Amino acid sequence: MKLRDLPIALNPRAVSLAEGTRAGIAVAAMLIVAQLFDLPHFHLAALGALLTCFADPGGTMNRRVRAVIPFALCSLVAYATFGLLRGEGIWISTLIAGLAIFASSYVRVYGQVGQQVGSLLSVVIVLAVGTPLTGLHLAAMAGLNFAAGAAWAVILTLVIWRLHPYAPSRRAAADVCRQLAQLAKELAVLADEAESTEAFEDHAARHRRDVRETIETARTVAFETFRGRGLVTPRGTQLSLRLQTLESIFEALIALSDTLESIPSCRGLAARPVQMIAEWLAEIGPEIEADRALDTAEKQASLQGLHEALEVLPADSEARHVMQAVAEHFAVLIAVARAAAQPLPGSVMAPPPLSQRIFGPLRQNFSLSSVAMRHALRTAAFTAPVLAWSMVDGDPYAHWAVFTLILCLQPYFSATWLRSAERVVGTALGALVAAGIGLISKTPVELAFTMLPLTIFAFAIRSVSYTAYIAVLTPMIVLLIEQFAPGNSEFGIAISRIGYTLLGGVLAILGNLLLWPGFERGRLDPSITAAIRAHIGYVHAVFEALLADKPARPAPRRAAGLASNNLEAALSRALLEPHRRQDHAIERGAVVDAALRRMAGRLSVLSLDRPAISEAERPLWTAWQSWLEDCLSNNRRPRPELPPGPGAETLTRLARQAELIAL
Repeated sequence: MKLRDLPIALNPRAVSLAEGTRAGIAVAAMLIVAQLFDLPHFHLAALGALLTCFADPGGTMNRRVRAVIPFALCSLVAYATFGLLRGEGIWISTLIAGLAIFASSYVRVYGQVGQQVGSLLSVVIVLAVGTPLTGLHLAAMAGLNFAAGAAWAVILTLVIWRLHPYAPSRRAAADVCRQLAQLAKELAVLADEAESTEAFEDHAARHRRDVRETIETARTVAFETFRGRGLVTPRGTQLSLRLQTLESIFEALIALSDTLESIPSCRGLAARPVQMIAEWLAEIGPEIEADRALDTAEKQASLQGLHEALEVLPADSEARHVMQAVAEHFAVLIAVARAAAQPLPGSVMAPPPLSQRIFGPLRQNFSLSSVAMRHALRTAAFTAPVLAWSMVDGDPYAHWAVFTLILCLQPYFSATWLRSAERVVGTALGALVAAGIGLISKTPVELAFTMLPLTIFAFAIRSVSYTAYIAVLTPMIVLLIEQFAPGNSEFGIAISRIGYTLLGGVLAILGNLLLWPGFERGRLDPSITAAIRAHIGYVHAVFEALLADKPARPAPRRAAGLASNNLEAALSRALLEPHRRQDHAIERGAVVDAALRRMAGRLSVLSLDRPAISEAERPLWTAWQSWLEDCLSNNRRPRPELPPGPGAETLTRLARQAELIAL
């Protein structure tokens, strides 16, 4: 049996299914209440419940409260106010709606949560403007119906179906384990099948960015938990040490990848121990998430088996030394039950005052030099005339063009183009599904039972594939809208949605091209410079630790990883943009990114498999530290003399990459 065929338990996140089930129950309950008590307008509550569930960003309780409660309150006011304004005329409602959409887009200055809530609130505004309400009584009833569903979703989310306060942090740590397990599993396959150097480079490019992003997400969730619960609690100290240890394992796996790539002779013997590391990581992920003890006889035996498997490697093998470091980190994960831990950097910092958290981002971004400000102005400037056209046109489904425009328009052209294409394809697929479901589900009760699996599936895949997510979301929206306007053909609604979605996607692309085009190529050079500067700091930290015979500081390594991630993200966006076949900025960025990735691997090896540096060799190592930093700073000069011993090969490899970057 090949190592490629051995199973690794990488289960999907159970939280997505839990969130989907919760959202499905919230929507289905409103539809059933509307049917049982003959409340025809209460179907609006189902839409309010659905959108409120989508506004829930997950994570810690504080993070969720800051999202769902403001959305529920603002959506109540927005639906009643803009429905009433629509009765006063098209142009006044368009003007005020445009200002409100600007404000909703501008709240992206508060990060991902602000962006998510602001986009959904813009959808509520557009939906309300498309529903004229001729009196205060009708406006109040519509707003209260919508708010009833939103309130039910809030109660279900925050009160009835509460998550354990540490559950998001445990889940985030488990996600790190799963990503590390997948990295290690594929690394074992490469070692077992004697793959080429290019295969190892491709492996590094595919996995390191994902693992780093998962670690940073886990750190963010942990910080939120610490602020709410405190770091000095037993669970807080346990979580802090686990995340630090998992990040150290990531460093060791980077070093192991570099070792297996550069020393092909050790691959065959190393394949099985690497696979055992992958299996170990895959097993502890679900156990961390479920809060089960790791210090068990089975785990101790498994760790002992790993130590025995390493015995087949030569005693002076670089791969053996690196994997022994991994085994030591596993021992730490087993030992930490409720032990005291060093806090994660920044985790015990006091949060800024409330006024600063609210008004600080608004003031800092209130300038045309701000990406958030330009995006909000662009969104309002293009949305307002399209919204006015949809009201003048009179088609009850024309507002879908506005929805698509708002949701597809992104600060950068590449993101707008990709989101528009995914949404159009997903809508077309979902429209066909909606037409089929409409032939089966005729009553609100039947629709309620149909919405439950659809909602669960939508939440389960929304972080995996945006196209598939839209393909599931489309029939949900089409079927809910049909409840507001019974008698319309589901097929007709579906076709209208496809056409207006296509129009909205085209308008979003035009909006990004015409107002402050957000092309990435002009920003590649600063990203390259930032990545190189971060790796200069990493070189300095590693050599400083070697010469002082002490552990290297983790902060420079993390900064280098984040800078490489930012560079790779910038390159990905630039490649999606229209460009010439030979683009110097993109080519240089790709070269620098690959060279820095190789340097990071070799620096990780240098940190874990330390060469013995005698007093006579210290000046040579100091000279090499200075030379590498100067070369990365584009101050090229002849290489210094190499020190004797195994460290010379490592310095030579670092020099090749530094000179490649300095070309």
